[in-house]
Amino acid sequence: MKQKEIQAMMERAPQIEANSLSGDYRALAEYNNVILAGHETSFGMEFITWEWVQDHTSLWQGHYFGDNLEKAQKDFTSRSGLLPPERMFSDEQLAVIYDAAQNMTTLYLVSNPKQEKLLNEIMSQIEEAIPHVIDLANVLTQSPTTDWREMGGMTLG
Repeated sequence: MKQKEIQAMMERAPQIEANSLSGDYRALAEYNNVILAGHETSFGMEFITWEWVQDHTSLWQGHYFGDNLEKAQKDFTSRSGLLPPERMFSDEQLAVIYDAAQNMTTLYLVSNPKQEKLLNEIMSQIEEAIPHVIDLANVLTQSPTTDWREMGGMTLG
Protein backbone atom coordinates (compact mmCIF):
# COMPACT_ATOMS: atom_id res chain seq x y z
CA MET A 1 0.00 0.00 0.00
CA LYS A 2 1.36 3.39 -0.97
CA GLN A 3 2.04 6.15 1.55
CA LYS A 4 -0.71 8.36 0.08
CA GLU A 5 -3.25 5.54 0.41
CA ILE A 6 -2.24 4.93 4.02
CA GLN A 7 -2.49 8.65 4.81
CA ALA A 8 -5.98 8.84 3.25
CA MET A 9 -7.06 5.73 5.18
CA MET A 10 -5.80 7.26 8.43
CA GLU A 11 -7.66 10.52 7.78
CA ARG A 12 -10.95 8.67 7.21
CA ALA A 13 -10.59 6.35 10.21
CA PRO A 14 -12.36 7.28 13.46
CA GLN A 15 -10.30 8.29 16.46
CA ILE A 16 -10.10 5.71 19.27
CA GLU A 17 -11.41 6.74 22.66
CA ALA A 18 -10.08 4.54 25.46
CA ASN A 19 -8.91 4.91 29.05
CA SER A 20 -5.19 5.65 29.39
CA LEU A 21 -4.79 6.25 25.66
CA SER A 22 -3.44 9.63 24.73
CA GLY A 23 -2.65 10.80 21.23
CA ASP A 24 -4.36 10.48 17.90
CA TYR A 25 -4.89 6.73 17.45
CA ARG A 26 -7.18 5.73 14.59
CA ALA A 27 -9.31 2.58 14.26
CA LEU A 28 -8.45 1.05 10.90
CA ALA A 29 -10.36 -2.19 11.49
CA GLU A 30 -12.26 -3.81 14.31
CA TYR A 31 -13.64 -7.30 14.67
CA ASN A 32 -14.40 -9.68 17.52
CA ASN A 33 -13.11 -7.32 20.24
CA VAL A 34 -9.80 -6.78 18.43
CA ILE A 35 -8.79 -3.47 16.90
CA LEU A 36 -6.18 -2.57 14.31
CA ALA A 37 -4.97 0.94 15.00
CA GLY A 38 -2.74 3.44 13.31
CA HIS A 39 -0.88 6.30 14.94
CA GLU A 40 1.28 8.94 13.33
CA THR A 41 4.53 9.59 15.18
CA SER A 42 7.47 11.87 14.50
CA PHE A 43 9.17 8.81 12.94
CA GLY A 44 6.23 7.94 10.65
CA MET A 45 3.25 5.63 11.02
CA GLU A 46 2.96 3.06 13.77
CA PHE A 47 0.50 0.17 13.61
CA ILE A 48 -0.82 -1.72 16.61
CA THR A 49 -3.38 -4.39 17.40
CA TRP A 50 -5.14 -4.38 20.78
CA GLU A 51 -7.95 -6.22 22.50
CA TRP A 52 -10.85 -4.27 24.00
CA VAL A 53 -11.70 -4.90 27.66
CA GLN A 54 -14.18 -3.49 30.16
CA ASP A 55 -17.03 -2.84 27.71
CA HIS A 56 -14.84 -1.10 25.14
CA THR A 57 -13.37 1.42 27.55
CA SER A 58 -9.82 0.04 27.83
CA LEU A 59 -7.29 -1.61 25.55
CA TRP A 60 -4.73 -4.25 26.49
CA GLN A 61 -2.16 -6.67 25.07
CA GLY A 62 -0.88 -4.38 22.35
CA HIS A 63 1.15 -5.92 19.54
CA TYR A 64 3.29 -3.19 17.95
CA PHE A 65 4.52 -3.36 14.35
CA GLY A 66 6.23 -0.03 13.73
CA ASP A 67 5.47 1.09 10.20
CA ASN A 68 4.77 -2.45 8.91
CA LEU A 69 1.07 -2.34 8.07
CA GLU A 70 1.18 -5.74 6.36
CA LYS A 71 2.39 -7.53 9.51
CA ALA A 72 -0.16 -5.64 11.62
CA GLN A 73 -2.92 -6.70 9.22
CA LYS A 74 -1.83 -10.34 9.41
CA ASP A 75 -1.78 -10.15 13.21
CA PHE A 76 -5.23 -8.56 13.23
CA THR A 77 -6.58 -11.20 10.87
CA SER A 78 -5.47 -14.13 13.03
CA ARG A 79 -5.90 -12.44 16.43
CA SER A 80 -9.48 -11.40 15.69
CA GLY A 81 -10.42 -14.82 14.37
CA LEU A 82 -11.16 -13.62 10.84
CA LEU A 83 -8.83 -16.33 9.64
CA PRO A 84 -7.42 -19.11 11.84
CA PRO A 85 -3.61 -18.97 12.15
CA GLU A 86 -3.26 -22.45 10.65
CA ARG A 87 -4.80 -21.10 7.40
CA MET A 88 -2.14 -18.38 7.06
CA PHE A 89 1.28 -18.90 5.50
CA SER A 90 4.50 -16.96 6.08
CA ASP A 91 6.38 -15.48 3.13
CA GLU A 92 8.95 -18.27 3.48
CA GLN A 93 6.27 -20.96 3.40
CA LEU A 94 4.68 -19.38 0.34
CA ALA A 95 8.09 -19.20 -1.36
CA VAL A 96 8.56 -22.95 -0.83
CA ILE A 97 5.05 -23.65 -2.15
CA TYR A 98 5.82 -21.45 -5.16
CA ASP A 99 9.09 -23.29 -5.79
CA ALA A 100 7.38 -26.69 -5.56
CA ALA A 101 4.57 -25.61 -7.91
CA GLN A 102 7.10 -24.21 -10.36
CA ASN A 103 9.10 -27.45 -10.27
CA MET A 104 5.98 -29.53 -10.84
CA THR A 105 4.94 -27.52 -13.89
CA THR A 106 8.46 -27.14 -15.32
CA LEU A 107 9.28 -30.84 -14.94
CA TYR A 108 5.84 -31.90 -16.26
CA LEU A 109 4.90 -33.60 -13.01
CA VAL A 110 1.27 -32.51 -13.19
CA SER A 111 -1.50 -35.08 -13.41
CA ASN A 112 -3.84 -33.24 -15.75
CA PRO A 113 -4.53 -29.83 -17.32
CA LYS A 114 -6.79 -28.78 -14.46
CA GLN A 115 -3.99 -29.35 -11.93
CA GLU A 116 -1.55 -27.42 -14.11
CA LYS A 117 -4.01 -24.52 -14.36
CA LEU A 118 -4.45 -24.47 -10.57
CA LEU A 119 -0.70 -24.54 -10.00
CA ASN A 120 -0.23 -21.61 -12.39
CA GLU A 121 -2.98 -19.69 -10.58
CA ILE A 122 -1.28 -20.41 -7.23
CA MET A 123 2.04 -19.15 -8.56
CA SER A 124 0.42 -15.97 -9.93
CA GLN A 125 -1.35 -15.33 -6.64
CA ILE A 126 1.88 -15.78 -4.67
CA GLU A 127 3.80 -13.53 -7.10
CA GLU A 128 1.21 -10.81 -6.55
CA ALA A 129 1.37 -11.17 -2.76
CA ILE A 130 5.17 -11.42 -2.61
CA PRO A 131 6.81 -9.63 -5.55
CA HIS A 132 10.26 -10.92 -4.52
CA VAL A 133 9.09 -14.55 -4.20
CA ILE A 134 11.54 -15.89 -6.79
CA ASP A 135 14.50 -14.34 -4.96
CA LEU A 136 13.20 -15.64 -1.64
CA ALA A 137 12.66 -19.14 -3.07
CA ASN A 138 16.19 -19.09 -4.49
CA VAL A 139 17.64 -18.18 -1.09
CA LEU A 140 15.63 -20.91 0.63
CA THR A 141 16.63 -23.58 -1.88
CA GLN A 142 20.36 -22.82 -2.06
CA SER A 143 21.22 -25.24 0.73
CA PRO A 144 23.33 -28.24 -0.20
CA THR A 145 21.32 -31.09 -1.65
CA THR A 146 21.93 -34.77 -1.19
CA ASP A 147 23.37 -36.63 -4.14
CA TRP A 148 21.13 -39.70 -4.15
CA ARG A 149 23.53 -41.56 -6.47
CA GLU A 150 26.10 -41.60 -3.69
CA MET A 151 23.53 -43.17 -1.40
CA GLY A 152 22.59 -45.87 -3.91
CA GLY A 153 19.19 -44.30 -4.60
CA MET A 154 17.34 -44.14 -7.86
CA THR A 155 17.80 -41.24 -10.26
CA LEU A 156 15.74 -39.87 -13.11
CA GLY A 157 17.12 -39.95 -16.57
